[in-house]
Amino acid sequence: MSLKNRILSGSLAAAMVLGLLTGCSTVKKSDLSKDYSEIVAATYGSEKIYLDEVNYNLRNRQLMYEYYGAMYGMDIWAGGDEMVEALRQETMQSILQTRVLCAHAADYNVELTEEEKKLAETTLDEILNTEDNAAFLEIAGSDQEMLSRILLDNALANKVYHTILEETEIQTDEEKVRRNAVSYVLFKEKPAEEESESESASAEDETAEAETYYTEADANAALAEVQGGKELKAVAEALELTASTGNYGIHEEQKTELGKKAITMTKGDSAVVYEEGTGWYVVVCDSEKDEDATAQAYDNAVAEEKEAHFAEVYKDMSKESFKVNEDVIASLDVVNTPVFNIGGSEEETEAESGSETETTGETEAESPSETAAQ
Repeated sequence: MSLKNRILSGSLAAAMVLGLLTGCSTVKKSDLSKDYSEIVAATYGSEKIYLDEVNYNLRNRQLMYEYYGAMYGMDIWAGGDEMVEALRQETMQSILQTRVLCAHAADYNVELTEEEKKLAETTLDEILNTEDNAAFLEIAGSDQEMLSRILLDNALANKVYHTILEETEIQTDEEKVRRNAVSYVLFKEKPAEEESESESASAEDETAEAETYYTEADANAALAEVQGGKELKAVAEALELTASTGNYGIHEEQKTELGKKAITMTKGDSAVVYEEGTGWYVVVCDSEKDEDATAQAYDNAVAEEKEAHFAEVYKDMSKESFKVNEDVIASLDVVNTPVFNIGGSEEETEAESGSETETTGETEAESPSETAAQ
């Protein structure tokens, strides 16, 4: 799945679950004052949510979108309004979720400690006084009172979120997610001949090095060497082939012939497996339990259970009516107002791409967002 599709799938799914309600008033860009703190962008019950808060949250997520777009070498906003709309939806559902969790903090006996409040203050000071953040804050907003409230609310919501996660009754155990380890070498078969070849083939195509293909007999001969005591890697190297490694979930449904065979093997087993349209694999089982892969699979399964538990709890939480004025939100120009690497060179971007910016309490039920410019 492409980076764009991965971001979209998460953002749009969250928006659909929350079912954002749209207001009916119409606002033109020319009608908006520069003071976003006076413009109502949404309401939560009787509470008004102003555009300055929305803008700051949206720019944080925009920063994340653009950072990953740059990392993967793509223009994240190319191809229409789909990504921009996903960003706006994700921003609003995050604002809603933060308010809901904060409203239910007392239900979980959760409150911020003095140390946590102090951390928020320290983070705010760093955001406002770090020179590299100046250009970002010019776009996102730098009102101290607003930022302090956002950081404290995020910290409290995050604490409630983790409290709910810790209540999850984990059903997964390592045996359920056990993965084995195998090594294999592919003996590629010759594809079916084309009925006719193009008479206009280029000279480059005519002189290109011919692909090497193999037969089932070649694979069986290699298997015989392995079963005779040779290492699969050595057999592969002698044939100028590459031995690869992989792992397969013992209790997972396998789609490939290689996977179907791999999960039936025990340590030391070896076999030839045919994959139609690909060729023959000589496969050796190295371990019936890959410790690292199994541990990672277990962690992933636990995380999924916790997220599913949170989704169920959150769905049943009481919520005020949430109405979003889509026209006001749309007035925040994303495409023509980039926030990643503003004021910096490409060299600086590469040097700083591995650094993290401080975030206090961003609820992890959504994609993580940056709090200040790189």
